[in-house]
Amino acid sequence: MCQRYSLTARLPELIEQFRIDTVDASVSYRPKYNLSPTQDGSIVYEYGKERVLDSFRWGFMPYWSKDGINADASAIGERLIYRRIVNKQRCVIPCCGFYGWRADKKVLQPMRIVFRDKRTFAVPGFYEIWPRVDGGAIKAFTMLTTPAAGVVESYAQRMPALLDEDGIDAWLSEDVREYRKVYPVIRELPTAELEAFPVGGYINDVSLEVPDCAEPIRPAYAALRR
Repeated sequence: MCQRYSLTARLPELIEQFRIDTVDASVSYRPKYNLSPTQDGSIVYEYGKERVLDSFRWGFMPYWSKDGINADASAIGERLIYRRIVNKQRCVIPCCGFYGWRADKKVLQPMRIVFRDKRTFAVPGFYEIWPRVDGGAIKAFTMLTTPAAGVVESYAQRMPALLDEDGIDAWLSEDVREYRKVYPVIRELPTAELEAFPVGGYINDVSLEVPDCAEPIRPAYAALRR
């Protein structure tokens, strides 16, 4: 599964790229270099024909969710509960890179995987909102993944799925209430356009949120660049 990712773009860049109309008043946006399950991440969804940027918890929590962090993009229609959610509660997860680990003798070396041009890309996902007894709500999302391929498969078993620009429009559209109509827009990451480089062990500390988490280890970077 994809267990860690980053979103380092600035807010104005996200607003322009994803054509966001509204930033939820509760969102205090800042870049995330080491985003881990159960932490809050930024998602984009459509509400009232407007695109909203909001902050949701990464990972579903209900009893039926065996894997609340990721969902297999090829199997979302096989589970009734996922089918219901993905019919009407789809979102896009902006992502600048994700992490895997390379086995190096007895040490797991963290690796960051990004597009060569460092673009922010769109990962399809879906979300749920559970009312709380105190009157608030728990808002959570999961991301869709595909089997790892190319440079990624050396460091992870799964990788985030992808939406291109037209796919984003279709995936977010409130007018489409049937997942089978939007399923074809899900893509695999073009692995030939990706590169992986080693980063420091900072990301192994889920509480650490600093730019160094996403920075390459310079001496080894040139040798591992692909």
